[in-house]
Amino acid sequence: MTFWTWFAIAIALISGVFAANAGKKETERKYVIAFIWFIVAVILFFIWWFTR
Repeated sequence: MTFWTWFAIAIALISGVFAANAGKKETERKYVIAFIWFIVAVILFFIWWFTR
Protein backbone atom coordinates (compact mmCIF):
# COMPACT_ATOMS: atom_id res chain seq x y z
CA MET A 1 0.00 0.00 0.00
CA THR A 2 1.12 3.52 -0.70
CA PHE A 3 1.97 6.28 1.73
CA TRP A 4 -1.35 7.99 1.06
CA THR A 5 -3.30 4.85 1.95
CA TRP A 6 -1.57 4.64 5.32
CA PHE A 7 -2.00 8.37 5.81
CA ALA A 8 -5.76 8.12 5.20
CA ILE A 9 -6.06 5.16 7.56
CA ALA A 10 -4.15 7.06 10.24
CA ILE A 11 -6.47 10.07 9.85
CA ALA A 12 -9.53 7.81 10.27
CA LEU A 13 -8.09 6.14 13.36
CA ILE A 14 -6.89 9.36 14.99
CA SER A 15 -10.19 11.12 14.40
CA GLY A 16 -11.98 8.08 15.82
CA VAL A 17 -9.88 8.14 18.97
CA PHE A 18 -10.51 11.87 19.45
CA ALA A 19 -14.25 11.42 18.89
CA ALA A 20 -14.37 8.52 21.36
CA ASN A 21 -12.49 10.50 24.01
CA ALA A 22 -14.63 13.60 23.48
CA GLY A 23 -17.74 11.82 24.74
CA LYS A 24 -16.51 10.31 28.00
CA LYS A 25 -20.06 10.11 29.33
CA GLU A 26 -21.60 6.70 29.55
CA THR A 27 -22.25 5.69 25.99
CA GLU A 28 -24.53 2.84 25.14
CA ARG A 29 -22.73 -0.25 23.93
CA LYS A 30 -24.59 -0.32 20.61
CA TYR A 31 -23.31 3.15 19.72
CA VAL A 32 -19.73 2.15 20.50
CA ILE A 33 -20.05 -0.95 18.31
CA ALA A 34 -21.62 1.10 15.51
CA PHE A 35 -18.79 3.62 15.77
CA ILE A 36 -16.17 0.86 15.53
CA TRP A 37 -17.88 -0.56 12.44
CA PHE A 38 -17.92 2.93 10.93
CA ILE A 39 -14.17 3.32 11.44
CA VAL A 40 -13.57 -0.12 9.88
CA ALA A 41 -15.72 0.87 6.90
CA VAL A 42 -13.76 4.11 6.44
CA ILE A 43 -10.46 2.23 6.55
CA LEU A 44 -11.67 -0.31 4.00
CA PHE A 45 -12.92 2.50 1.77
CA PHE A 46 -9.53 4.21 1.87
CA ILE A 47 -7.75 0.94 1.08
CA TRP A 48 -10.05 0.42 -1.90
CA TRP A 49 -9.74 4.04 -3.05
CA PHE A 50 -5.95 4.18 -3.02
CA THR A 51 -5.33 0.74 -4.50
CA ARG A 52 -7.52 0.99 -7.58
